[in-house]
Amino acid sequence: MKKILVCSDHALLAERIAAFVQKCGYDNCVSCNIDGALKECGDADAAVFASSAPPASWSEAVRAVAERSGAGLVALVREGMETEAEEAFAETGVFVLPANVSSKIFTQALSFAVKCSERMRAVSRENSRLKETIGDLKLIDRAKCALIQYLNMTEADAHRFIEKSAMNRRVSRREIALEILKTYES
Repeated sequence: MKKILVCSDHALLAERIAAFVQKCGYDNCVSCNIDGALKECGDADAAVFASSAPPASWSEAVRAVAERSGAGLVALVREGMETEAEEAFAETGVFVLPANVSSKIFTQALSFAVKCSERMRAVSRENSRLKETIGDLKLIDRAKCALIQYLNMTEADAHRFIEKSAMNRRVSRREIALEILKTYES
């Protein structure tokens, strides 16, 4: 179930937008004030910001949510303030729409924000996986260096030793590397 966060400096406006969002099929909709957005945004799939104040006055809250969550962001601003909002929210990935936007366009923007969130989370998972792989490779290289230094192996022999030990014992190369480092670096 997708979680949509609706943030506004006016409670009535937040409630109206949240009701519309629920009509669009997003049942898990939470409304809060703009200052409370950071507290609620952790697992949100999208966040809608709406305020009649100039965008520069609430851009810090939007930036904080953009930096700390993977939520797709939509900002509804007063008509004529779109350019100012684009400048205030530069490099945050916020969709800026005028407050009088049609319901169809708003629904499409919200749907796209949710899709962006899904993509961001997939990229984040892949990034974490790659960081773990790089960490494992660094650990294995350290273990190879230990074998070269203490057992006078060549790099190829050290590599082969780690690979063969991992296969024979049916454990990961990382585990073998940790054992080697424990033996020779402690």
